[in-house]
Amino acid sequence: MTRHIKTLIILLLAIFSITSCQKIEPIAVIPEPSECTQKKGHFSIDEQTILCFGNIGEEGRDIMKTIRESYPKKFKGLQPNLGDEESAGKNSILFAINEKPDETLGDEGYTLTVTPRKVVAKANTVAGLFYAYQTLVQMSYASQIAGNGPYSVPCAKIKDHPRFAYRGAHLDVSRHFFNVDYVKKYLDMMASYKLNKFHWHLTDDHGWRIQIDKYPALTSKGAWRPERSKWDTLHPMLPDEPATYGGFFTKDQVREIVEYAAARNIDVIPEIEIPGHCSAILYAYPQYACDNYPYVVAVGPYWPPKAIMCAGNDDVLRFYKDVLDEVAELFPYPYIHIGGDEAFNDNWQVCPKCQQRIADKGLKDEMALQQWLMNEIEQHLKSIGKKAIIWDDIVSEDMVNKSTIMCWQGPQAAIIAANHGNDLILCPTSHCYFNFYQNDPDKEPLAMTGLITLEKAYTFDPMPEGLSEKAQKHILGGQCNLWTEFINTPKQADYMIYPRICALAECVWTDPAHKDWKKFQNKVEMHTAYRKK
Repeated sequence: MTRHIKTLIILLLAIFSITSCQKIEPIAVIPEPSECTQKKGHFSIDEQTILCFGNIGEEGRDIMKTIRESYPKKFKGLQPNLGDEESAGKNSILFAINEKPDETLGDEGYTLTVTPRKVVAKANTVAGLFYAYQTLVQMSYASQIAGNGPYSVPCAKIKDHPRFAYRGAHLDVSRHFFNVDYVKKYLDMMASYKLNKFHWHLTDDHGWRIQIDKYPALTSKGAWRPERSKWDTLHPMLPDEPATYGGFFTKDQVREIVEYAAARNIDVIPEIEIPGHCSAILYAYPQYACDNYPYVVAVGPYWPPKAIMCAGNDDVLRFYKDVLDEVAELFPYPYIHIGGDEAFNDNWQVCPKCQQRIADKGLKDEMALQQWLMNEIEQHLKSIGKKAIIWDDIVSEDMVNKSTIMCWQGPQAAIIAANHGNDLILCPTSHCYFNFYQNDPDKEPLAMTGLITLEKAYTFDPMPEGLSEKAQKHILGGQCNLWTEFINTPKQADYMIYPRICALAECVWTDPAHKDWKKFQNKVEMHTAYRKK
């Protein structure tokens, strides 16, 4: 064998060795897909790539429009060439509804096949296609961070569907106000991680944030409070102190946000607090209080809260029903959250009207009075085609309410409610309150007392232990909550929600058997690196 042939053989062996040892970079999709088989190679998106839609139907046009409009933002300015299913040949990305439904995918699952030649996404619904798009975008992010160019998508075959139907995120706009632009940004982040329920906390002691035509003082007075540099300033509004901080959403703005959310497969759930957390109401309409205390829009923290609506006053019932009638017209999703938490009933104990109501209805005590009041509201919502969600403070072994329960205090209430036959959404303070510190409090911006690290958030399981198979069917899913006591800017809100929202997303979408903390950490690092670009 000549020296040249030996050299050639050595060179070929070296090339083969290098090629065979090359690793396929990880597909850093959050939440982790149900099934993912990775292949060698990449699909390259370029100026000639055709974006194709097949069998979408009228109901899917808004979401498909969202995909078309976001495409240049996600793929570095490339304008999509549009086509139909027949155009989906080489160098195409096809989104198509399955001609025959795949029962294993459900309403939000999808399949995604990426080859060097083309990309094909299929689903039973347009919601599933939207999530396939989110996965495709994330695959592109990871590939960019791995150094494969701005338009490269690794080849893979994915079959994916969510564990829970309810995958939510909450935003409190009462304690600090966040405008339309930020709410849309929040919705965009939710959509990126396949969250589909936006819990919009619109009313509280610190400001009423939604226009109600029949009660204009709710926004002319109840939406405003003094500007204070620190949330921990305890003294209330002074008589001569100007109320310059606040804001509210007009009905047109609410419709705009609801439409924006729907185009991202997100349902909006408004919350109107009943019967506590109502200082803003009582400042605007003091006649609904049990007493003559001079209530004002709350400026900072206080405990326990004194304000509570008078449950013995028929006008209070009329007020809530009027408000909810107007709210119901703005929000197409069947559910409205009606609060029910931290309703300290000291005033009811000494209020003649409340005590008379207890006697007239044959109620056991003030807790039973609250359950009666919430049931009255629940029945009214039912009469106008809506359903109620209530915080778990209402839960007891003998409760009469059939509402969906949102559990924030721990598993005990969840178990009682599930066994009672109530549907449940889990968001315990132990794992899901992202207004808590996420790292060493001595090194973090001021936040609510408590510590929920990224790793702690990642251990959340919406399914409580010890439930029977029948009771497990009542667990709808879970959500993260962002209360804004110490969060007064969009930048701070972003800092507190991300990356813990990624952990929540994986907890409510991915089966626990497919979760992996180490892998998740690596994925978050890649996502964070891309966000900083």
